Formats: sequence, structure tokens, C-alpha cells
Amino acid sequence: MNPLFESSTEVTPDILFVDCRHSLNDKDLGQRLYEDHHLPNAIFAHIEKDLSDPEKISKKIYGRHPLPVAEDFINFLQINGVNSDTHLVAYDDDGGVYAARLWWMLNWIGHHKISILNGGLKAWKKSGNQLEHTKPIRKRGQIQKKSGLVHQWKIAEISAWVESERDNEIAVLIDARMPERFNGQVEPLDFKAGHIAGALNRPYINNLEDNGYFKSPEKLRKEFLEVLNYTNPTSVVHMCGSGITACHNLVAMEIAQLVGSNLYVGSWSEWIQHN
Repeated sequence: MNPLFESSTEVTPDILFVDCRHSLNDKDLGQRLYEDHHLPNAIFAHIEKDLSDPEKISKKIYGRHPLPVAEDFINFLQINGVNSDTHLVAYDDDGGVYAARLWWMLNWIGHHKISILNGGLKAWKKSGNQLEHTKPIRKRGQIQKKSGLVHQWKIAEISAWVESERDNEIAVLIDARMPERFNGQVEPLDFKAGHIAGALNRPYINNLEDNGYFKSPEKLRKEFLEVLNYTNPTSVVHMCGSGITACHNLVAMEIAQLVGSNLYVGSWSEWIQHN
């Protein structure tokens, strides 16, 4: 399925919008914005309560946004009326950064009918589409995990890669943070600055045009092939600060038809707890 959904596309009955708006500096801002206005019949997914594990967050050793237990995530989807044939369209107001996390998590459990609204809320309004403020009432859904979970890289595997001087099955580790964070010049969120030895920097913002829409598949493919030096996408692992913006790079590679790259969810905020 196309990772992107355009605001001009006809909305069919099988489509369910998911509001993923969030702020790292105000954790409940997204919820308040959703209650004020959202796309028609949209449900809300809280980055820290629904798309992360709050208990693990409190322990502070798994990174800032560790994954929830798959069964808990599936229960969240069922409560919100998601079925196996539901086409979810995730959106936010930040270039798709948070929507990309939901995109990856649905693929993680084997539900591939998921797209990101290209251009987000701004594009939706620009197309003259309506917004609403009422929360939809939905019958419990029947979505289930399709098969085994998609593999997500763990800290032990990343450590082995570093210790082997980057000479094992991970060929490229890509960090999606901005250059000033990657280079250790600033660190507004974590207690230690810098990056994992051997990682390359591809800021997620480079996936977008100035207007907030994703670049064309051709542009993205050219740019990623240059970063990867034509490495097989299945040998690529994405990371960032806490497993959020890394998903944006992963989606961008899928748009570019560079399929099969991987995610290290714990990312820098987990790595520094142990190294």
C-alpha cells in the first residue's frame, strides 16, 4: 500500500483517520488539540500512552518511548473500532513525524493498510476539507496480530555491531536527529550528547519539501542511495533520540521503494543508559 495519502483523495467508508499530534515539551497538547478539532471521525493516539509503554517510560532504562506490549497496542486499536480491513490514515501537524511512529507500529503487528496524510493537517485544511470536534462512537474492532512481530533491533545487537567495528549484518546505522544533536553540540532532551560510533546522520527533516510535503520518490531514492552508498535496504537500521523520528526515515525509504529497513526503537535515549 502507498505509504502516503493525499488530502485530495476520496475518503471511503473503510478509512479511519488517526490524530497523532504531539509535543515533546507538552505531552498532553495533542489530546487538547484533538478535542478542539480533528479530521472527520478521527480517533486519537497518544504517543506516550498508546504508542509507547508508560510503565517502561517510568523506569527510564528503555529509552524515552519504548514500545508497548503488542497485545496492549492491539487492544487500543480494538477499543477504537479497528478491524483487519480498516485502512488507517495517520496525521499530525509536524511533517508526519508522529504519524510515522503509528505507521511503523501497525506494520510491526502485520497490519499493512496504513498511510500517512501527506502534508498533515495543514494540507487537509488547504484542500478545503472539513474539521470537527466531536469524538466518534465506534463499535469494538476485531483486528488481530497477523503473524510474528516484525523484528526490531535491540541494544545488544547494536552493541555487538559497535564492538565488531561495524562488521556484521548491520551495514548502516542511520540517525535521524538534527546535525547539532548528532554532533553533540546541543542536547535538549537527553542527559548525554553525541551519537553511536559509526552511525551516519540523515536528519528526518530532509525528507520534506519546504511546504511540509514529502519529497518525490525519485528525490528520496537518489538522496538515500547516496547516504547508504547503495547498501541493501534490509541491512539498514534507523535510530534517533527515542524511536520516533527514525520512523520518518524508514517511511521515506519505503516511499523511495527502498524496502525492508529496520528500526532500533530504544535509540540514543536507551543507548546512553547503558554506555
